[in-house]
Amino acid sequence: MDNGSSIALLLRGDALSPNDCNLSEILDFFEIPWTTLTITEANGDNVAALTAGHPQFSILTSAPCLAEVLQRCKTEALPTWLAAAASIFVYGFQATDPCQVLLRQITGDPEAEVRGSNPGPMRVSVTDAFPEMCGPMSGLRIQLERGAADAALVIHNSQLQSIVGAPDGHLFAGFTNSGVRFFADSSLTMMDIRERTATYFDVKKRFAGAVPIVMYLKWAFRDVCLTAAETSACLIIDDPPLWPRYGLLDFDELLQLTDKLAFATTIAFIPWNWRRTNRRTVAAVRESRGRLSVCVHGCDHTRGEFAARSLELLDRRLKSARLRMLALRNTTALDHENVMVFPQGAFSPEAASALKRNGFTAAVNTEVAPANDAPNETTIADLWSVAIVRYGSFPIFTRRYIDHGIENFAFDGILGKPCFIAGHHDLLRGHGSELTAFLRRLASLRWKLRWRPLEDAVCRSYSIQSGGEAIAVKMLAERLLFENSEEVTRRILVTKREPEVASLKGFTVNQDMVTYEHLDGCVRLMVDVPPGGSADIRCVYHEQLDVSPDSESIRYRLGVAVRRYLSELRDNYGYLLRFRV
Repeated sequence: MDNGSSIALLLRGDALSPNDCNLSEILDFFEIPWTTLTITEANGDNVAALTAGHPQFSILTSAPCLAEVLQRCKTEALPTWLAAAASIFVYGFQATDPCQVLLRQITGDPEAEVRGSNPGPMRVSVTDAFPEMCGPMSGLRIQLERGAADAALVIHNSQLQSIVGAPDGHLFAGFTNSGVRFFADSSLTMMDIRERTATYFDVKKRFAGAVPIVMYLKWAFRDVCLTAAETSACLIIDDPPLWPRYGLLDFDELLQLTDKLAFATTIAFIPWNWRRTNRRTVAAVRESRGRLSVCVHGCDHTRGEFAARSLELLDRRLKSARLRMLALRNTTALDHENVMVFPQGAFSPEAASALKRNGFTAAVNTEVAPANDAPNETTIADLWSVAIVRYGSFPIFTRRYIDHGIENFAFDGILGKPCFIAGHHDLLRGHGSELTAFLRRLASLRWKLRWRPLEDAVCRSYSIQSGGEAIAVKMLAERLLFENSEEVTRRILVTKREPEVASLKGFTVNQDMVTYEHLDGCVRLMVDVPPGGSADIRCVYHEQLDVSPDSESIRYRLGVAVRRYLSELRDNYGYLLRFRV
C-alpha cells in the first residue's frame, strides 16, 4: 500500500465469497490499494489501524454484509467508522427483508424496494449531470440485451442522483446519508474479470457487475487509479491498394472528409500490393500531414497466414512483408506505420512473439483470441486493458466496428483504451454519410479525442499513475512517446512486462542506450524528461538475422494473385453494383 494515497476498504463477511474475490481482482486490475475488514472485525480501532497513513478511504461492500453490520449497531445512526468514509459503494441488493430494510434506511425512503429487473431487453439512461464519474458515457441511452441487468432499485428521494436509470427503477444511484456519499449498485454480482472469453466485451450484454463498479472506482480513486495519458483515436481501413478509387472508397473524398471532421485514417496496406500503386494517390497520402498513413496488413493476405504456429514460417512471412514495405518506401518515398493488422483478424500466440522479434511496435486487431486450435488465454481483464499482452508479452490493441455501438467505444474510453475504428471500403458508402454521423457522435461525447496516425496513437496509449517522486508509466507498445508540457523536469518510472528477457537487447531513450533492471518478469527504467521536452523510449530485441524471406512455389504465388484479383473484382464491382454508386 502506498502511504499518502486513498485506499479501498473491502467490507465482507467472515467467509470469503466469490463476489469478494471478484471485487478484489477488479481493484488489483486498476492497481488501487485495498485491504479487507470482516464484519467481526468492524470497529473504529480496526478501521483506524487498517487505513493509517492514508488521507481517506472508501468502503466497498455487499448489501447483505452492510445490513448485518448496521443490524448489530442497534441504532439508526451510522457507526463513526462508517461515517468517516469518503464514500460507500454498495452492491448486491437481494429481494430479501434485510436488504429492503437497508435500502430504506440508507436512502431515507420508507417505501424503497429492490425489484427484480425485467429479464428482457431494456433501454437505460446514463445521466449527463455527473461527467466526473460517467465520462464519455454521460447522457447515453443504451439498449441492453436480455440478461444484461439483473435488478433495479425503486427509490423516491428528491436528493437522489440517478446515475443509470431504467424503466423499473435505478441500476446505479448516488445519495447522501449522515454526510456520507453512498452509491447503490443494483448489480447482484461482480464481474469475474478472470473469465476466459473469445469475443470482444459488450456492455449491451454485460452491463451489471461491470459498468457501475468501473465508473465508481475511476471516480473515487482517481488519485491512485491507473489512467490514460490521453485518448488516442484512429480510423483503420483494411485492404485498399493505393489507387484513386477502390470499391466505395474515393481517396479524394476521404481526404476532404478528414479535413472537414478533423480525424486521422490509417490504411491497412497489403504488402503484396507494393508494386501496384498510383503515383498521385501515394503523393496525396505522403503529403496529407498525418491525416492519411499506411500500416502493414499481413503479407500476402491469405486466409489465416498469421494463425500459423511455426515460428520459422512466421519469421519468413514477416521478413517478406517488411522487405515489400521497404521496397514501397524506396520507390515512392512513402513511409509506413510499424504496426501489424492481422488479415481476417486471425493470429496465433506464436505470431505475437514473431512480431516482437521482427521489430514491430504493436498489432491492432478485431479478434481477441487466437485462431484455430491454439489455446485461448484471453480474459475479460485483457479486454479491459489498454492492450492485450497475454501472448508473448507483445501488445495487441483491440479495435471495433461502428456497429459495436457508441456505448462500447465510450466504455473503452472510461477504461483508458484508445479509440480504434475498424472498417473496409464499404464504410464510405453514401459518400461516408454513416461514418460522418458516427464520428460526430464520437466528437459529442465527454472526452477529448486526439486523432493520430496509428503508430503514433499506440505509442501514446499507456497508463500512468501519479504519486511519489516519479510518475509511474505502464508501457504497452514496444515504443512509448512521453511529452513533458510542464515547466519543470518530470521523472518517470517506466515498467513493461517482459518475461522473456533473453530476447531483449536493451532500451533506448531518444536513440541512446540506457540502463534498466529486470525484476519479477518486468523491466524498469527511470527517465528524466526536461521541461518542454520529450522521451522516445524503445525496446530493442535481438534481430532474426538468419531468416530469409518466404520462398513459395509458383502454384502458391499464382493462388495468391488469383485471390487478390478476385477480391478486388468483388470490391470494385460487386459493391458498386449493390449500392449503385
